[in-house]
Amino acid sequence: MEVEVLQRGKVSAYDLFKGFGFIRREKGKDVYFYYGDVLGEGVNISVGDYVEFSLKMENKGPRAYGVRRIDIV
Repeated sequence: MEVEVLQRGKVSAYDLFKGFGFIRREKGKDVYFYYGDVLGEGVNISVGDYVEFSLKMENKGPRAYGVRRIDIV
């Protein structure tokens, strides 16, 4: 059984109209995410928010899913 490791990053771009954005990871290349990948009903993600997420490899490269906003203290 493979253990999934959550990663952290900061939303560097997000277009609600188009429904996707990009996350700058702490380590590694930026990854994209879709609006449907954001967890929580009615949760708004904005540029500059810190998030936690899992990665899935796709044809276009790594994609973030299970994205959830976190508070950094």
